[in-house]
Parts: sequence; C-alpha cells; structure tokens
Amino acid sequence: MNDILGLGKVLPMDKLLDILSKSVGRLSKSYFDKIDANTKAYEIKKLAEARAEEMKIMADAVKQNFSSTGGIEYNKEGIAISSPKELALLSEESSISNPELSIRTQERLDFQEQKRQLNIESITAYAAEQLKDEDAVTDEPVDVDWISRFFKIIEDVSNENMQALWGKILAGEVKQPKSYSLRTLELLRNLSQKEAEVFNKVARFAIRKGSNNFLFTGSDDKILSEEHNISYADRALLTEIGLIQPGTFVNYQIHTRSQDADIVFIAGPKVLVVKVKANTPLVTLPIDVFSTAGNELLTLVEPAPPMDFIRSIFKPIKNDNINVVYADILKVNADSVTHTTPLLEL
Repeated sequence: MNDILGLGKVLPMDKLLDILSKSVGRLSKSYFDKIDANTKAYEIKKLAEARAEEMKIMADAVKQNFSSTGGIEYNKEGIAISSPKELALLSEESSISNPELSIRTQERLDFQEQKRQLNIESITAYAAEQLKDEDAVTDEPVDVDWISRFFKIIEDVSNENMQALWGKILAGEVKQPKSYSLRTLELLRNLSQKEAEVFNKVARFAIRKGSNNFLFTGSDDKILSEEHNISYADRALLTEIGLIQPGTFVNYQIHTRSQDADIVFIAGPKVLVVKVKANTPLVTLPIDVFSTAGNELLTLVEPAPPMDFIRSIFKPIKNDNINVVYADILKVNADSVTHTTPLLEL
C-alpha cells in the first residue's frame, strides 16, 4: 500500500485488497467492480447448481449401498428408509478400496469449500460497497490475528442479512483498526438472526454521552414496553448474550457542585443539552448500559430515538434548576457537535 497523501492515508480498496491477500489470497479490483445484481445472481445460480449436485451424489450413494442399508429408497419426494438394519462399519481397508466412497467424500469437501468461498466473497463484496465512497482511510494496518479470526468465522456465514453485517464489520476495521475487538467477533459469531433483530430494535433507542451508550428505561418500564414494543425479555436477552451490562437499579446521575454545567447527549440526529444550575440536587434517570461489545456494534446501526420517547424520558426532570433543549446535528467531531440554532425547548 502507498501513502497517497503523505498524511498516513491510503485508498480503502487498496487496503481491503491487502487484507484479502493476507487471508484468502489476492483478488483484483475488477472482482469488486463486478459486484452488481448480475454477479449476485450468478453466485446464487452456482450455489444452487452445487446443491443440486450434492443431492445427485446423495442419490447415487443410497442406490449403490441399497443392499447394505436394508432398504433405503430414493425418489422425487425424498429419501425413505423402508426396513433399516444395522450398518456394517467400514474398516480402514474397505474404505481405501472403495474408490466411489473416496470420490463422494472429496466431492462433499469440495462442495463445502465452494460454499465457504462464496460466503467470503459475498461478505468482502459488502465491505467493498461500504468503502466505495470513502476517499482515503488511515494506513494503520489491521492486526494479522484479527484478520485470521475474522475470515475463519465468516466462511460459515451464509445468511444474507448476517453477511451484510459482517461486511460492515470488515469495512469499519479497514477505516479504523481496533474498532471491533476479538471478543466482539466471537460474540457476533454466535449471534442468531433473531438476536440481531432484537439488538437492532433496541439500538434504535440508544442515547450516547461521550463514548458510552445508554438505554434510558423510564421509572416504570412502561415507556419502553407499552409505548415502544421493547419488552423486559428483549433487554434480558441482550444482557444474557453480553450486549447490555448486567445491573439492577442502574441510574444516570445529574447534578452539579459550584458552577453551572451543560450535559450533552447525542440522540440519533438530535443533540440534547441538559442545562444544570450550580448546586442542583441529585437527579437520577434509570438506564441500561451497553457493554463494550454493544458499543462497538452500535457503530453498525443508526440510532434514532423518536422525539416522543426523548420527551417522555427528559421532560420530567425539568425544573427551576434543570432545563433541556435540543437541535438538529449538522456534524459530529471527536470533541464537539455542530448543530442548528437556536436550541429549542424540549
């Protein structure tokens, strides 16, 4: 890779290709240029052909072994066992002397590896799609152990929605190494489609302060469960799988000591500013806290808490000492937020 600007920046596609060369072999840029509807259709067609071939292999196998199985029949409806009997175990010698079995074994392994290759190519294509509009990214290399673990995991990811998620992970790591820890990769590896859907539903309501994200739950849980379809079971599931930190009666504390203070929250496309006067008594807001892995995965979604939810959480804390105002975000930097003016009363 070459530093194109002399500022520690490189082209994102060059960096992605460099990562691929260290894991699954070098691919040309033309591969990614061809990732369109026709290419996707071609991949689906080839996978379907491979599956059809697998079924043919199964059919041939049961026909060839009819006498030893005691009555396995194959027809258009499927495979049926009419009078099974105990199969004789194949000795090492008989296996070696059975070339048909060796061929079928190799064909099965080839089929599995073809599926894995398709999975890898689909996920890297999603990553390329995420990176195509990026002008330049940091030239900081992605950790080789991270690369190895990532590609070992994704070779068995066939669900299209999960492939898109893993593609975003790879693109995020290309743009900024160390964005996703090995622990987060392992957590995501075991994440089911249903669990991912629950996380996406809950993540929409995440509100950020600094580098930490919170789910403000309200004082009686009814705000989330009855008005926004986020049940206690949803939150308990995310706690169980490690995306929300466990805790009972966890609160966000608002108070000041000797001078006025502004507490800034990011709520999707809105910035919230809690203006607190000096010597304000302690005010607490019940919260669930997203774990480190939860915070990392939140970078893959776009939280957008609805205004009625924001008002139901923050309006009750307004008093003579505390005011809450908001505005639309124009730009978020590392340590500042540019927003529309004037700030509006919540």
